[in-house]
Amino acid sequence: MDFSSRIRARAAGLLNGAMLLQIASREDVQQEMLRRIRLGEKPVTALSQALIESIGQEAAQDDNLRRLSGEVTAAIVEGRFGCQRSTGSKLIKGDLVFTSGQPFKEGVRHSTAEGGTPQGGSDLTIAEVLIKLLGNENLFALEKLVGQELHRRAA
Repeated sequence: MDFSSRIRARAAGLLNGAMLLQIASREDVQQEMLRRIRLGEKPVTALSQALIESIGQEAAQDDNLRRLSGEVTAAIVEGRFGCQRSTGSKLIKGDLVFTSGQPFKEGVRHSTAEGGTPQGGSDLTIAEVLIKLLGNENLFALEKLVGQELHRRAA
């Protein structure tokens, strides 16, 4: 998984940040995040057991690591699976690491058997997915390009 420079920098500054990114990059963990979303659960809880096994429960409960876990989870489920945040952070009961988490719902995927944009598909949907994948630096560059294009069209 290619995380944003912001997430990588935050992880580098935490004792177990690199381990968190390694765990979150695993295919089985990412699929478990999606499965939990489909069950109406918070996807961040898919990281709990692997974190405990790798670094221990006390280290996994570090507030900064838990905050980063939420950000990493959001990057994965929004960027890879096109999920959307549904409501504000909610209490998680019974998890050994996380006490609250952001709920997500699956987004509508637009595709065809040929892999192209479906008839009647929205260019905005495609743009939204691409924008979510951009790091901050590229997002600011895109903002500048859009501004230039709007100025050109207005002329």
